[in-house]
Amino acid sequence: MSIPSIHGKRSPGVGSRFSGGNIAVRLFSGLFLLLAGEALLVAALPGSALVFSLQRGHEAYLESQDRQSLAAFASLIATEIRGGTTARTALQVSQNVFDDNSQPGDPPPPLRDRIALYTPDGKFLSGAQPDREGARMERAVIIDGRAVAIAKIVGPRTPTAASFAFVRDQLIGIVVAMTAIFLLLLLAGYLIATQWTRPQMALFRASRAIAQGDFDVELPETGPAETRATMRNLGRVARQFNRLESARRTWLVAVSEELRVPVHALGTKLASLAEQAAPNDPEGFAEVTERVRRLAEMAEDLHAVALADLGRLPVTYATVDPVALIHNAVWSNGRRAKMQRVSLETGALPATTVLVKWDGARIEQLFTALIESSLRYTPAGGRIVLGLEGRRDAWRLIIDDSAPGVDVALAQQLFEPFYRTTKAPGESVTTSGLGLATAQAIVEAHHGRIEASTSPLGGLRVTVVLPAAPPTA
Repeated sequence: MSIPSIHGKRSPGVGSRFSGGNIAVRLFSGLFLLLAGEALLVAALPGSALVFSLQRGHEAYLESQDRQSLAAFASLIATEIRGGTTARTALQVSQNVFDDNSQPGDPPPPLRDRIALYTPDGKFLSGAQPDREGARMERAVIIDGRAVAIAKIVGPRTPTAASFAFVRDQLIGIVVAMTAIFLLLLLAGYLIATQWTRPQMALFRASRAIAQGDFDVELPETGPAETRATMRNLGRVARQFNRLESARRTWLVAVSEELRVPVHALGTKLASLAEQAAPNDPEGFAEVTERVRRLAEMAEDLHAVALADLGRLPVTYATVDPVALIHNAVWSNGRRAKMQRVSLETGALPATTVLVKWDGARIEQLFTALIESSLRYTPAGGRIVLGLEGRRDAWRLIIDDSAPGVDVALAQQLFEPFYRTTKAPGESVTTSGLGLATAQAIVEAHHGRIEASTSPLGGLRVTVVLPAAPPTA
């Protein structure tokens, strides 16, 4: 089980589970990856189309060259046959003519070893042997308007260095152009993602601050129109909550101050009556006195929480002995603990006098609030132990209670004002739910911290860490 630590008054807001940096990274990366994918498609699809078109165009160009070369061959063969050369040898003579006309360094004739000569009825005369694909193209050899032979291209085209260089240069150009387009689109996507993420993050931070109770947060109206409108609406909500929160705090302080006056007067009157004459029902009178005392403590707790909520809880520092304060707390709350049949005792304490600068009255109120909380959840026969440990320039006030106590998972809620778990049968209704909230307010006023963990006694351990002296400005 994880042990929560309570350092502030408010419980974490919804957005506290995620840091602003993580949210920004997720928003930016999600949008940027989407735009990058679209940029890749925009660059890849036209590039693929261009490569396909280049291939088809190059094939058509080579086919046109073959057609022109075949027409020239057919014309040359017809000339040779007119000159008396037989049709069977006319093809070889024509190829020799093409070879004789080639200059050194020229590429080989396009139809070398690819052409064959057939009779008009399809019988093979001479030339290359056809492959599985057969004739790619054919041309009749015409003499005096009559076809005397058929010239056919029957072999595959042999790639030349010039053809390879042409295709390579075109492909390089396409790749460079598409890469440049992709990089430009990637840069545009980065700028768009940055511009879109910035107002969304401002909106997220503002909403998180409002959820955590900061109603004075700045709400910059930036970004698209929808985001600006949302910011304006969020600002209205924050101002309304701020007015309600201010009214609640002021009302709480006023109620607590009004409550303290009659309760104090009632306590004074009961003390005066006790001094004037012995009551007819001492036990009943003592019970009423105890309940009035508890009501006075509740009024003081409410007043402390209300002032702390406004940041105005008064603290008067003086030199005090925390060991003596612990003994006083055990003595003053001993009667209540005894009534509940709970052992309230001291634990490990320093053997010598300890001097610190605290508000003694507030620390006694702190002990009373913590003991009240432990009494609420400690059954008859249980134990509550108060201890003190030194740690550098700070002191640790430790309060342990025995099982079953309170589940540590509820510790954060226990420090909220007026929080109460399900009331057990026969439980006193004098518990206000202000105890730990009061304790936290006093601890914060002393620049300390308060933590909850599992107690060695089996219940809840509350540890208060206070500096030995208030920090200097």
